[in-house]
Amino acid sequence: MTKLKLEYLRLILTFIIFIFIVTNLFFYINQVNSNWFNALSKVVFIPSLILIICIPIWMIIDLIRKKIEDKSIFNLTFFIVFVSILLYGFALIYLN
Repeated sequence: MTKLKLEYLRLILTFIIFIFIVTNLFFYINQVNSNWFNALSKVVFIPSLILIICIPIWMIIDLIRKKIEDKSIFNLTFFIVFVSILLYGFALIYLN
């Protein structure tokens, strides 16, 4: 797999996690009860938490080893990861 494809894969995973977090917060704040989404959220919570922690570590390792093909994709991925971590922190601290 080329470096560029790897960066796109990292961006796609980050964006999927971001959409999951935003949708979960939207359902919780607006008190929408969807059984299938609640079940999916319980199943996907731990893997998404692991990914949201591992992706920035993976990005920093690639940055140190200078294996970054496209800086704009890297910056976008890092921004989305940062916002996702902030949303997770908001959800865990203020909504519990």
